[in-house]
Amino acid sequence: MKKFFIAKSLTLLSAAELMFNIVPLTVTAEDERSDVFYDDFSDSCLDTDKWLIAEKNWGGTVTSDGVKQDYNGGVIAENVALRDGTLVLTGLGNSYRGKLRGINRDKSRRADGMRCGGAIATKDYFGSGSYEIRAKIAPELGCCSAMWTFEYEEKYSGDDVSIVNHEIDIEFPGRDENDELSLSHALCTTWIGEGGNEHKTAVPYCGDQADGEFHTYRFDWHTGSDSEIPRVEYYFDGVLTYTSYEFIPTNESRFWLGLWFPKNWAGTPDFDRTEFVVDHVSITPFHESGDTPQHESYPDSGWAEQLRGDVDSDGSFDTADLVLLQKWLLGISDTKLKNWRNADFCKDGRLDSLDLCIMRRELVSSTSYSGDNV
Repeated sequence: MKKFFIAKSLTLLSAAELMFNIVPLTVTAEDERSDVFYDDFSDSCLDTDKWLIAEKNWGGTVTSDGVKQDYNGGVIAENVALRDGTLVLTGLGNSYRGKLRGINRDKSRRADGMRCGGAIATKDYFGSGSYEIRAKIAPELGCCSAMWTFEYEEKYSGDDVSIVNHEIDIEFPGRDENDELSLSHALCTTWIGEGGNEHKTAVPYCGDQADGEFHTYRFDWHTGSDSEIPRVEYYFDGVLTYTSYEFIPTNESRFWLGLWFPKNWAGTPDFDRTEFVVDHVSITPFHESGDTPQHESYPDSGWAEQLRGDVDSDGSFDTADLVLLQKWLLGISDTKLKNWRNADFCKDGRLDSLDLCIMRRELVSSTSYSGDNV
């Protein structure tokens, strides 16, 4: 009966209806993005029109039984979820024995899920601005709760390569005045490269952040103008706590949220699982004259795959997606595409009736029909 229902539903969308009766409304990335970026994670699933889900590994290697291997299990899509109006990034520690598996730097799956986290990043790039989240950091040592901007370039000249790494971080845990790990201190770092003389870290005291309450974390990034000195101001619960004037990035960057497992410097993750919970994110651009464009070397690498045609972001491509796109093109009120890019079958940065026609054809070709199923 299910296949019969799909076939019957699809016949309602005739070629004539698709090509002539639909008002050819269009949407582009520029149309969708307002000047202020905001997400309170109130939908049932992550808005993948705004966010990319990371599946990659970074953080160093270790040698075990003479074999070099990645220290951690990277970040995977399974550790990213929405719950009760919040973004939940899960971290799996040394005691985890469940079914999830981490990822290696070469993208292969690991034998276990230990030291494996979750992360997301904005699809769009942003320059100078005020970046704020309201969140509960993971209350355990051994993992890192972080918000950061990131833009990475490799520049080659013959056999030589230079690295551009423009980045701003707020990371927990930090270290106290006795150089002990502390969740009451944050690592605040500005980067323009990966060399030892291309970044600076401060470790300000910001009060107890592992108290189970939501706290506000913010940095104001000034790339500079006639009226602004290049700097990054760090705020904790609305209080200006530290200002950096050194190694200030200028390249437009993606904004990241992540819970991951550093090698050594965050402690030992002697737990099963923990969570970094984010209530909302806002980015208010300053558009300062010091902003410079991004030229990332690998902008499309390291992300979880998205399902072509899945405009309602429910993890499947079916008739519901086709009907939803048709309603949106017709301008029916309260119709929202959670991921319009998944319907951009023409790959031209816009949606119109041609995308709908191709979408219908692909759905028909992916669905087998048989009289035995009627």
